[in-house]
Amino acid sequence: MKILLADDDAAIRRALSLSLTRAGYQVTAVDDGDMAIELAAEHTFDIVIADYNMQRVGGVAVVRHFKQLYGANCCCVILSGDDDDIMNAAAFMAGADDVLMKPLTPSELRERVSSAARALRKAA
Repeated sequence: MKILLADDDAAIRRALSLSLTRAGYQVTAVDDGDMAIELAAEHTFDIVIADYNMQRVGGVAVVRHFKQLYGANCCCVILSGDDDDIMNAAAFMAGADDVLMKPLTPSELRERVSSAARALRKAA
């Protein structure tokens, strides 16, 4: 499974990327939504994990872009430090399959990614 991780917090990006790589996933990590969207033109990803609040292009725009390209063939997850109804609604309206609240443990993310990977395999 190929994962794209977009988060502008370097420490979070490193920790989550390392954890997912150790779990056997191919991870591409970027620090902004613009770069995530640019990568969509060159690469395919099974799972996209994007921070809700990034400086230029946030996770909602990233999710919307990947869902338009891949539809149900790509699982999209939003990470957020704010647990509010407006953020959740925006994420799900954009097509997010899941919303995870920060701080989250690497093991929690691995479990959610594993679940998403199983669902993608079943759908294939």
